[in-house]
Amino acid sequence: MSDEIKTNTGRTVGTWNGESAQDLLRELTRIRQALATEKSSEKIVPREMPHREQLPEDLKNFNAYPLWGCDKKGSCVVGAGANRIEPVEKVLSFSLVEHH
Repeated sequence: MSDEIKTNTGRTVGTWNGESAQDLLRELTRIRQALATEKSSEKIVPREMPHREQLPEDLKNFNAYPLWGCDKKGSCVVGAGANRIEPVEKVLSFSLVEHH
């Protein structure tokens, strides 16, 4: 799987290696600022972030709120502004799937 973060038009604007949710949060902030500076109408799309395979199966179609990605330690970047990090357990608690 690629580490590339792309816009809705397919342009590569950043990378994330899947290791740290904090790194993803910083990279998404940087990308949003760069797109704003460019006055670009391009967007970054949560469901198209790299390393979606790291999401627990129950979260693959999660839609209670934007889920940008989960790192290998179980921390997830969430929120419309990709501005919060939540433990995967908390995100799972908002899922409509029953967890055993």
